[in-house]
Amino acid sequence: MRFEFKVVIGFIITLSLVILVGIYTYDNNDSQLKASRWVDHTHQVLYRSEQLLATLTDIETGQRGFCLTNNVDFLLPYYKGKENIYPQIRYLKQLTKDNPRQYARILKLETLIGKKLVFSDEVVELYKTHPEESIDLITSLKGKKLMDSIRLCFADLMNEEKTLLERRTLENEQQITKSNQVFLVMLSLTLLILLGLFYTIYLNLRARNRAEQKLVKASKEVEDLYDNAPCGYHSLDAKGFFLQVNHTMCEWLGYTREELIGKKHFFDLLNEEGIKTFQENFPVFKEQGFIHNLEFDLIRKNGISFPVIISSSAIKDNKGNYLRSRTTTFDYTEQKQANDKITNLNQELEAFTYTVSHDLRSPLRSISGYAQILEEDFGNVLNDEGKRVTSVIIRSSKRMGQLIDDLLNFSQIGRKELFHHHINMNEMVKQLVREFTEQEKQYALEFKVQHLNACQGDHNMIRQVWSNLLSNAIKYSQKKNSIYIEIGSSVAGPETIYYVKDKGAGFDMQYINKLFGVFQRLHRINEFEGTGVGLAIVKRIVNRHGGRVWAEGTLDVGATFYFSIPN
Repeated sequence: MRFEFKVVIGFIITLSLVILVGIYTYDNNDSQLKASRWVDHTHQVLYRSEQLLATLTDIETGQRGFCLTNNVDFLLPYYKGKENIYPQIRYLKQLTKDNPRQYARILKLETLIGKKLVFSDEVVELYKTHPEESIDLITSLKGKKLMDSIRLCFADLMNEEKTLLERRTLENEQQITKSNQVFLVMLSLTLLILLGLFYTIYLNLRARNRAEQKLVKASKEVEDLYDNAPCGYHSLDAKGFFLQVNHTMCEWLGYTREELIGKKHFFDLLNEEGIKTFQENFPVFKEQGFIHNLEFDLIRKNGISFPVIISSSAIKDNKGNYLRSRTTTFDYTEQKQANDKITNLNQELEAFTYTVSHDLRSPLRSISGYAQILEEDFGNVLNDEGKRVTSVIIRSSKRMGQLIDDLLNFSQIGRKELFHHHINMNEMVKQLVREFTEQEKQYALEFKVQHLNACQGDHNMIRQVWSNLLSNAIKYSQKKNSIYIEIGSSVAGPETIYYVKDKGAGFDMQYINKLFGVFQRLHRINEFEGTGVGLAIVKRIVNRHGGRVWAEGTLDVGATFYFSIPN
């Protein structure tokens, strides 16, 4: 479980326990209060019962004292007791109305006390007029019997209350003990859960502290990587001012961050041509959200410019409004110098090739022409060896001319500008198949052309690729009884692969590295004609299209040549 979820659950449990402790404590206090009231109630019953018995005793004592001494002072507690006894009985009845047994005893006491009061009044009044009769009434033991019944009833009443008192006191003590035990248990559980929560929080805080330390370290590493990367990084706002720039780019430009951020516009680092390029591309960049490999000449603080290549992506808000750029800048100085050198070398090579071809063609035509004149005009005077030598000179001259043409063609491939168009490979290959079938009528040609996926490329160059591969397949299958050539294609991820498969002479795979080199041949000239430039031209054309070439073959079984074009 996630840390936050654990903490929430723990606090919910703790809060629940606290609430339960509160509810239980309130309920227990209420129970204890009720029990205490019942104990107090019992004490009240006992106290009022004893008070009632004392009042009755006072009445009895006053009645006896008056009859024995004829002193009216004894009648004072007598009359006072009679005045108080019935309110006391009513109060006892009120206290015991919830206890039927005790209430019945109080009613019985009320009856007996009433009889006793009647008897006492009769004794006192009789004593005032006929003392002897009053003494006889006393000695009849009627009053004693009533008093004994009253005392017995009082004893039952008070014994019952004492029993209730003992039971209620015990229940109250048990309730208190149980309450204390439950409270301690729930308090212990709450403390344990709180300790668990605190320990979990402590572990989480310690883990977060370690994570924060790692994050700070990683942040410093990322910041160092950003600042000291081998390329420049910067961000521009919607108006083209610097928002952020790394140390590498500052060193290239010779400015500090403080001099660039918020103060320099990208215009300030560009020449007139760069400003024009920026004005043309920045609105497009903000709209489409990216731009790749845009070339600029940036001007350093000291006024010296240097070439860079810039690639950017835009950061936009939820509504698609441009906020800032993320730009990578590469110093293009060395690469541009290398490209300039390559351009110069290509120009020198082109001049050299033109010179060689021009200077060689004239003597070569002379050699071939004079050899043909010699063969045609003086063939009848030449012996067989002379005729053979003359034939060799003519063939070698023709091959030399073909080599010069192929060399020129190969050098021109690298300089020609590519024009990308949609190419219908099916139509192109079918047309070439028809042309080769017409040209090579002396061979039994069988072409199997699968469906070919279309591509984007230079039409003339791709046609030359197919032409070279098909002519190779025909040439190296000439010694077979029949010539079978299969042509097809397939899509493999980001590229389309095309192939030409034959059942001709094939080749040994250990020499595969020589197959696409200039003037590299895997067969002798007397076996198969050729200059060794055709496959090199194929490779150069495919490479210029961003593709690749390879081959698989088995000697005397056949070969398959592949080339790919990016989708």
